Amino acid sequence: MALCSVPVSLWFGEYYAIAPFLTMAAAAIILGQLLYHLFPETGESRLRHAMLVAAIGWGMISLFGAIPFWGIAILLPVSPNTPQTMLEFQNPWNAIFEAFSGFTSTGLSVAINASELPRSLQWWRSFTEWIDGVGITVLVLAVLEPGMDAYHLYSAEGREKKIAPTVTDTVQKILWIYALYTVLSIVLLVVLGMPLWDSINHALTGIATGGFSIQDESIGTYNPVIQLAVVLIMITGAISFPIHHQLLTQRHWSILWTDAQHRTLWLVLGIGALVLVGENFWFSGTFVWIDSLFQWVSALTTCGFETTELQPWGSGAKFLLSVAMIFGGAAGSTAGGLKLKRVVTIYRGILWHFQQLFLQPRKLIKYKLTNEVLTAAKAYRQFYAAATLAALWIVSLAIGIFALLHFAPPKYTLSDIILEAASALGNVGLSTGITDPNLPWGGKFTLILLMWVGRLEIVPVLLLFVLPLGASKR
Repeated sequence: MALCSVPVSLWFGEYYAIAPFLTMAAAAIILGQLLYHLFPETGESRLRHAMLVAAIGWGMISLFGAIPFWGIAILLPVSPNTPQTMLEFQNPWNAIFEAFSGFTSTGLSVAINASELPRSLQWWRSFTEWIDGVGITVLVLAVLEPGMDAYHLYSAEGREKKIAPTVTDTVQKILWIYALYTVLSIVLLVVLGMPLWDSINHALTGIATGGFSIQDESIGTYNPVIQLAVVLIMITGAISFPIHHQLLTQRHWSILWTDAQHRTLWLVLGIGALVLVGENFWFSGTFVWIDSLFQWVSALTTCGFETTELQPWGSGAKFLLSVAMIFGGAAGSTAGGLKLKRVVTIYRGILWHFQQLFLQPRKLIKYKLTNEVLTAAKAYRQFYAAATLAALWIVSLAIGIFALLHFAPPKYTLSDIILEAASALGNVGLSTGITDPNLPWGGKFTLILLMWVGRLEIVPVLLLFVLPLGASKR
């Protein structure tokens, strides 16, 4: 990634940016080779090992990714016209925060004036989100031999369904689909009048449902037609890759409705947008159609683009957006959040429970989930797994909110803090303004942890800390 970014620095004449990128590349190569030679012998890999690899690897990659932010800020020629935004990255905490936000495809940013960043850093922010949108592990698996190790790594990233006989073939198809939609998004934005550089960056972060923008006002900089086009790109990113594969290879358009979680996606998108429009009208007395629609889609798809400031919105609207960010998009997509598949599973599990309570004797319950009829045991295993993860989400969110209460400036309300914490944990990027280069280091650390935990879907991080305790007891 670092070496691929050097040509961007050369193209725009930002020669001071070359050394930080090369430093990052060298550091990654040296550490990788050192670990490889220190531990030549390996045992049988299991799922828990893959989860540890994912948890540790994501943290290490994000720390490496902070080197360009900090290094370019240090080497940038200082003059009276040097943007304050760049000077902020001389603080290592800001550089680390931006890298974690990028590599978790969150989009929360301490770059207040993103338009003033050097082109090399604008590219680097977008590139980190695009890479993470498809998944760092998926990229690694594209060059690995198929086997159980590959499947464990594939599962550790929160993916389940394969769209080809082997994991390697599956990830290669995912990369092909991802690249195709990225190019189509760039073309669409250019045709509608967005400048080419803007189109490239926003296509990368839009299809990745990441949300970094190179404009200070995000997508609010552009006209309503472009905003609606970005809505289409965000929704495309929130649809699962197996569904995209069927659409592209078999033209099964009906799958967009017959599949339970995607049917839920359309219903929640439509109903939620209308409710948010009504809530904003109740609060302000005006219909803010496009802003309400855009922010709802941005929250549910966990993209994080904005067309307006959210801090002045009412508490009810902020609560609705927080719920959407917790739900997230479809499982198997680039979206974050709890995922709609688990939401549907929990809903079905509650229905099964009430059916058992009130069903007439001798009448059997049909356990159907995602167009598949399951046995009672298998159905409830899936329900318990989804409910457990939802409980972990709620606990993590509560801890994050409690911590932010001690670091956020007094002007921010509880609804502001809830939205910010939900945005970080759901890897969204919508902000009420709490994310700021001047936020105390404790607040940045809290948001970094939430982004990291949310991207890994909590369990690998818990395993990282719980496994050593279990080993010491044994």
